[in-house]
Amino acid sequence: MSFAANEAEDVRASASSADSGASSAGKAGSSFGSAPRIRAILRDFSWAFLGLAAVRIWIQCTIYDRYAFTDAGLTSVVINASRVILTAIVIAFILKCGFPRNARRILSWFSVSAMTLGSVLFLVDAQLHPGTFDALACILAGCGLVWGGGQWMEFYLRLSPDESFFYALVSLALGSLGGMVLGYLPERVGAMVSVVMPTVSFAMLAWSLRLTQGRLEEGRLDPAPQDTRYDSEPATTWLRLLLGLAFIEFAMGIARGFPHGSSFELAPVFQTLHQVGVIGISFAGLYIVLVRNRFMRYSTLWRFMLVLVAVGIILLTSLNWYGLSLGSTSIAIVNTVMLSVLWFTCYDIARHASVIPYVFLGVVWSVFLLAREAGRIFVMLVPPHDDFVTFIDVLMILALTMSIAVMFTDRIPVKREMFEGLRFDAGKRVLASDVLPAVLASDGPQRVDLVQVYGLTKREAEVIDYLMQGKSKAQVGRELFISENTVRGYVKNAYSKMDVHNKEQLREKYYRS
Repeated sequence: MSFAANEAEDVRASASSADSGASSAGKAGSSFGSAPRIRAILRDFSWAFLGLAAVRIWIQCTIYDRYAFTDAGLTSVVINASRVILTAIVIAFILKCGFPRNARRILSWFSVSAMTLGSVLFLVDAQLHPGTFDALACILAGCGLVWGGGQWMEFYLRLSPDESFFYALVSLALGSLGGMVLGYLPERVGAMVSVVMPTVSFAMLAWSLRLTQGRLEEGRLDPAPQDTRYDSEPATTWLRLLLGLAFIEFAMGIARGFPHGSSFELAPVFQTLHQVGVIGISFAGLYIVLVRNRFMRYSTLWRFMLVLVAVGIILLTSLNWYGLSLGSTSIAIVNTVMLSVLWFTCYDIARHASVIPYVFLGVVWSVFLLAREAGRIFVMLVPPHDDFVTFIDVLMILALTMSIAVMFTDRIPVKREMFEGLRFDAGKRVLASDVLPAVLASDGPQRVDLVQVYGLTKREAEVIDYLMQGKSKAQVGRELFISENTVRGYVKNAYSKMDVHNKEQLREKYYRS
């Protein structure tokens, strides 16, 4: 897929200034294909990169009964408990022995086999004698999913923030589309589809890693970690993030079994509303960040989800059928969107920390599952009596309030703003030499590949790109988190290599007609 001619125009328009570039991109962004950041991503697009959608379809069919209900009751609890136990074992192994490629390969084959066999047993169990293989199927499915989804982090960590954000949200939307279709088909069809999804995901991951290996060897990808700024982050930051996650998930776990502990059946129209809502939020996020070039703060994202959960809880407390249906749908939407939020959060942290990424991924997912299933078990154990409904209402609101108290701040993390890499002016958007070829074929002035032509390092070229946008050395230092003196050193080296002595000479050599 080639967009070189149009990309050249977009890049030249963006080079004058980051602000004017953002404005023009926003105006041109009435469709996704016209945005330069989207076009840069589509240059290397492959359907294989959307393999996480296959994992999500499997989850919907196996764990959540295609969202025909809020969950599968005790089956969901047992599966997720198995996930937490195996995750703890894997984390302990990684911390003691590391995580060599052979260990990852063995775990991959185990995951595919366990997920597939679990799906087969669920299918056989439903057709023959319900309950015969249920426990074994739950354990296999839960254990298989631990690495069945987690193994995709290796691929995502090879991508730029823009690409990772794009594929995470498109995969989420595609999974919802598949789930919506399966929701209208017989249950047996969904069970049969779930049998093949683990193999599909595994094959797509293998192909994705093969496709990106070439880009790695060419130096067009910068695998994690980029730096280790999060290593010096106060421990209280991570504690607050995990506590905020635990409180909101505990509230959502209670909501999934509200008011008397059993799963609530969603009518087809509400199943569709859930999936359409997820698709809409996914593409809204892509449009805001990659088309309109608006930065989405982490705290703002949390507030949005907290509002949706609060709306869901308020609707649930009405105790009428429409209120319960709409409230359960709102909770289901948040639960689904949360998957991509946590995934991209773990990706973002892994790019700026020395800790093995799978350790942090495992800890976050364990807190996510433990808190939610604790809430689910609690509401199962509460006596099914109307006198306890008010008590459950108060507990959900209290948990939500605690999450708000912990997360309603823009001051964490301290060392680096979360999702910073998604800023339009982060230095890697449209001007980076690894996004477009060195010299684009068109009539007007073109940016020379400073690395290939003049022998600049990637950081020296990045500094020059900022200067050509009209930024001062102090501004460049703030953008790159380096001192102004360091910027001056890069500029001095670049001037020497390019044999220039002032900005006019620099501008002449920066562009080529």
